[in-house]
Amino acid sequence: MRSLAIWLTALSLFSTAPLLAQSDEAAESDAAPTPEEVRAAAREAYGRGQALYREGKHAEAETAFMEAYAMIPNPVVLLGVAEAREAQGNVVGTVEALETYLAERDDAPDRAAVQQRIDTMKAMPATLVISSQPAGATIILDGEQTGSVTPAEIEVDPGPHVVALRLDGREPAEAQVEAIYASRPEIALELAEAVPEAVPLEGDGNAVPGAGIEDLEDTDEADDGPGTAVWVLSGVAAASLVAGTVLGFLALTEESDFDDMPAEGTADKGERFALFADVAFGLAAVTAISAIVVFATSGDDDEEEEAEEGASARLYPVASPRGAGLVGQVQF
Repeated sequence: MRSLAIWLTALSLFSTAPLLAQSDEAAESDAAPTPEEVRAAAREAYGRGQALYREGKHAEAETAFMEAYAMIPNPVVLLGVAEAREAQGNVVGTVEALETYLAERDDAPDRAAVQQRIDTMKAMPATLVISSQPAGATIILDGEQTGSVTPAEIEVDPGPHVVALRLDGREPAEAQVEAIYASRPEIALELAEAVPEAVPLEGDGNAVPGAGIEDLEDTDEADDGPGTAVWVLSGVAAASLVAGTVLGFLALTEESDFDDMPAEGTADKGERFALFADVAFGLAAVTAISAIVVFATSGDDDEEEEAEEGASARLYPVASPRGAGLVGQVQF
């Protein structure tokens, strides 16, 4: 019995020995790397980044430099990060890396050069990439015309800006943007169709879409004063009156000459002048009366329009064995 217990104890020791050995190996593998191992890994990542940068693989180089910096945050590594970002056109990221470098390395020997490099990059203009739907809208930047239409790219100084778009038949639109140096912010605006403004008219309470104040003012001005027919008739009456006066004067002159020296030719000429004067005076009287009638009945808009459209005055020459003259015809 005693020998059996010794044998079982020995068996249990042999069976647990491999488990103890595996536990020791796991503990060794889970142990933190030594400082030397970390430095070696950081040097390897940094060297790999330099090699990738020389090969033109700038994005992979940036990743390698950031691995090295994460293992050992040496500010010098940030210079490599800045170079890789600048080669990719990432100016904002370059400035961020350089500013972190100066903040973490108080004794940086190249502080002045790095700071000048930062200032130069921060002064770089931004480029606004402006588009609209539909295209062809006039671009107004900070309240001033740019002379450009959408789509367009416009360089601006870093800082806040207001972009406004104008297009005939469309509602205006605008947007505010904070332009960061060397950035390319995109501004896309949709211009809705313009809705005609409804102007209410007095009396019926209805609204006329698209009618503006200027249209109403033009209508009021058109309603003031006599119509076209009145001016036409008045002009014909005045011209006829002047013609009758001149012809009457000539008729009196011929009559005076006939009295001084009677002659058949002088008598005939005087009679013709007298006849023409009578015709002119008659036409003046008719057109004057017509003008008065049209002016008196011009209160109604519809009647005034009909009178303006239908009013006319014409002269017809007539001849007979007894003489010649003019016949006037007035329509209104």
